[in-house]
Amino acid sequence: MKGTLIEKFQRFGGAMYTPVVLFTFPGMIVGLCAIFRNASIMGGLAADGTMWSQIWYMIYEGAQMVFRQMPLLFAMALPIGLAKKQAGRCVFEAIAVYLTFNYFLSAILTNWGTSFGIDFANMTTDDTGITLVASIKTLDTGIAGSLIVGAIVVWLHNRFYEFKLPEWLGVFKGAAFIYALGFFAMIPLALAFAIIWPQIQSGSRTCRPSS
Repeated sequence: MKGTLIEKFQRFGGAMYTPVVLFTFPGMIVGLCAIFRNASIMGGLAADGTMWSQIWYMIYEGAQMVFRQMPLLFAMALPIGLAKKQAGRCVFEAIAVYLTFNYFLSAILTNWGTSFGIDFANMTTDDTGITLVASIKTLDTGIAGSLIVGAIVVWLHNRFYEFKLPEWLGVFKGAAFIYALGFFAMIPLALAFAIIWPQIQSGSRTCRPSS
């Protein structure tokens, strides 16, 4: 039992390491961009509107992908280390279910956000607890949300991927069946996040040291 638990922790650690290895290169690029776009270092070459500044802005935006889409990357990484079979299919399922979760969450906040103390229609993504995930305006659940969704998908995949359905439901076997299960599981999960997560965000902002 002890060996099995240690093995599970090792597999989880390996899954978490997968997206982390991507951080080094874009981190270096972001640092270079900060230097090359700094007018005090580069002079007039780095002034707003110059070709030099525009090129380095383009490179900077590309390097930001890893940091801006970190939750999505972690949702993809968890199945790589924890899926017992067909890990590639599990990654595909995790992406689809995670995006579905955010669409549900966005719809809940659009319709009933005021019930949870959120003026979703008038909130922007600037330090308000709202973010964009693959162009979906949604609650910023960060890596915690993506790991919870990813863990649910991995559990469903490991348990039901080879589940024998009646022949007339054969079109729903495999990945389609896991996505269908995940689809319905995301409705109560999104509702729970809509109720609980804004309180966590509020508490986190309250605990920040004043500048």
